[in-house]
Parts: sequence; C-alpha cells; structure tokens
Amino acid sequence: MSKFNSQMRKLKSATSQFERDANRAMRELKSVERKARSYQSKLRSTSTPALVTMPSLYLGASHENPVDLFPYDDYGKEYDVFISHASEDKDEVARPLAQALRENGLTVWYDEFELRIGDSLRRKIDKGIANSNFGVIVISRNFINKGWTNYELDGLITRAVSGEQTMLPVWHNITKREVINYSPSLADKLARSTTEFTVEEIADEIADLIRERKGT
Repeated sequence: MSKFNSQMRKLKSATSQFERDANRAMRELKSVERKARSYQSKLRSTSTPALVTMPSLYLGASHENPVDLFPYDDYGKEYDVFISHASEDKDEVARPLAQALRENGLTVWYDEFELRIGDSLRRKIDKGIANSNFGVIVISRNFINKGWTNYELDGLITRAVSGEQTMLPVWHNITKREVINYSPSLADKLARSTTEFTVEEIADEIADLIRERKGT
C-alpha cells in the first residue's frame, strides 16, 4: 500500500510539473504571437502610411517633423484615449480595442469601464472627451446612424480643431465613399480599417504612437 501511495505522489508531482511546463509554454507562445503580429504590422507599414504621419484636420497642413502634428506638450489629462463607437460594434471592435489598449499600458475612457448606474450619460461623456489626449473613433454604418455617436463626434472634432486633442479614426465595415458622404474631413484623415488590420494590430500602433508622443 505504501508503495502504491508513493507512486501516486510521484504521479501527482509529475502531473503538476507537466501543467506548469504547459502553462509556461502557452505564455511563451502568446508572447511569440504578439511579436509576430507586431512584425506583420511593421511589414505592412512599408506600404501603408503610419498613423504618426496622418494629416491635420486643417487641410493642407504640412510639417517637416510628423510628430509636430500633435500639439500636446502637457500629458496631465486623465485619459490617454477616449473611444467613441456605436453599441452594435462593441463585440467586434470597441471592447477588444479598449482591452488591448489597456494591456498596452494606456488609460482608456470606454463606456463599460466608466459608466455606472445613475450616472449622467452626457456629463460622463463630456468629461471623458475633455480629459482625453486622443479620440479613437470607430466609424461604421452603425456609428453614422446613431445620435450619441454624432454628439461625441461633435465634441471630438471641436477639440481637435482647437488643437486640444488628436483624432484617430478606425473604419469598420464601411467604404471610403460612405465616409466621404458622411464627413469629408473625417475621410481626409488617415485611418486604419478592420478589413486590413486586426484590432490588436491597430491597438499596438495606437499605443506606439501615444508612447512616442509622451516620450516613454
């Protein structure tokens, strides 16, 4: 009996070791996958302009140093990013984008992170827009047809034009013609499309841009 118990203990120990090794291997695999996505994104950037080169809302503006397009010298604001989106795009884009940006170490205003029962929707959105350095706009057919998203967009454009914030458009299931018909100024800005990039790749590029601007 004692021999049997000894063998069982050895088996349990071997099983625990196997599980630890398997978990370590999974973590390493995920790390490799993240690096592979990053390399893939960099390869794409050889043919697709980087977000850091995107033009100003002031059409025709040009700068020798593309980083000079971003007017922020003070990063004392509460959030790095405000995410504006239609509720229909939460599962596919907005939620995974918000989570990926958080994992990249950014502070993110996203409704599911910030809104609580009894909150004033207008006040919380206004506060989020006013206290964010960058506005990420998930532009889709759903976005165009929503009242609240257009309210948010008005606020984001106002702050962008005044030089208090930078807009980063993400196109989702929408054509350039549809964006032009909706807002020519938005169509003028370099965007990332979910048909060409994964949400994780878009989040990584946004995070790199913000870190570059912050000097971290």
